Amino acid sequence: MSTGAMPVPRRTVVRARRLLRFAGYFAVRLVQANLAVAWEILTPGSRLAPAVVRVPLRATTDTEVAAVALAVSLTPGTLTLGVHREPTAALWVHGMYAADPVAFRRAVTELEWRLLAALRPAAHPDGPDAGQSEVTRR
Repeated sequence: MSTGAMPVPRRTVVRARRLLRFAGYFAVRLVQANLAVAWEILTPGSRLAPAVVRVPLRATTDTEVAAVALAVSLTPGTLTLGVHREPTAALWVHGMYAADPVAFRRAVTELEWRLLAALRPAAHPDGPDAGQSEVTRR
């Protein structure tokens, strides 16, 4: 009788790698946001440029939308104000540093993309590799 360990399915390894990649990205973003807010508190003058920005979502399920909304709200300097599902999913996000709404929207969209890449299976039609060539996946 063999006492060797059972092999781990490839999809488990891929999913774990994606989750770890997102966790690392989110941790870096969290530290950066905390430092920006701390710097704002400790230094005179204001670099604040508050704005409320509508961010269209690629998230399709309630779980995905909720996960994106929570990730945005966990980041210091941002707060999800509202979630709209009709006609398409979108978040209304307040940002302390949103002088450029396009760049702010792009940052939230990148957070969403990375989170969906970690949550969705590789076979999902709108999964993390949808519409990307082999070169741009890395």
